[in-house]
Amino acid sequence: MPRRDIMNPLTVTIDGPAGVGKSTVARSLAARLGIPYLNSGALYRAVAWKVSKRGIKPNDEAGVLDLCKQTEFVLVGPDNDQSVVIDGTRLTHELWTPHVSLVASEVSRLPSVRAFLRPIQRQCGNNQGVVAEGRDMGTHVFVDAEVKVFLDASQTVRARRRFRELQSRDAAVSWERTASELTERDNRDTTRDAAPLRPSPDATMIDTSDLSASQVVDAILALIRQEQARPQVEPTPPVDATKRTQSSY
Repeated sequence: MPRRDIMNPLTVTIDGPAGVGKSTVARSLAARLGIPYLNSGALYRAVAWKVSKRGIKPNDEAGVLDLCKQTEFVLVGPDNDQSVVIDGTRLTHELWTPHVSLVASEVSRLPSVRAFLRPIQRQCGNNQGVVAEGRDMGTHVFVDAEVKVFLDASQTVRARRRFRELQSRDAAVSWERTASELTERDNRDTTRDAAPLRPSPDATMIDTSDLSASQVVDAILALIRQEQARPQVEPTPPVDATKRTQSSY
């Protein structure tokens, strides 16, 4: 019975809202599998950073799209945080400020911007496989991924994780602001017209509220092994209509 080895090119999508541990889990999983890691949000954050620098309103779809078309994007990683090089400038910590997070949420609502960035994201999975994390990886970007996972957690747990993450980057962040912005982000992500945040119908749901990152990684590895153990379905050979007709006489 043919099986695909776990190290063969493989696409795994990990979607979910902020604070569920997507980045930590995806980076660790990619390292375990030895395949590239894609933080799709880094691209939107890079756009948000440049939009802010240029003084373009994040809801100006034509202006943001035109800016994207004039920008050279290169994803660099994996590092502790995936970075993006735009027009020769490497962005790291600049991508993770609260302001950039809010602007990124706005520009990610723009259908034409999402459509423009989608091929750049897909390039990360060409011929190598990829662990891609974001909010629409399984529903729009890598729709044929072998393994799709949707992570979730309670609102309180997510806010606490997000607060700790931001504290490590920006000492001035407050708990109240973090919790409020998380709620606002959830609302924008789930109600936007373009690729709203929702699980793919064929995704496995994992609640990470009481799980460590390593436990979540182990759970996803088990899903991958289960998928790899499935027998490959041999394609049905086409029927020669002429021969079938002749044999009926």
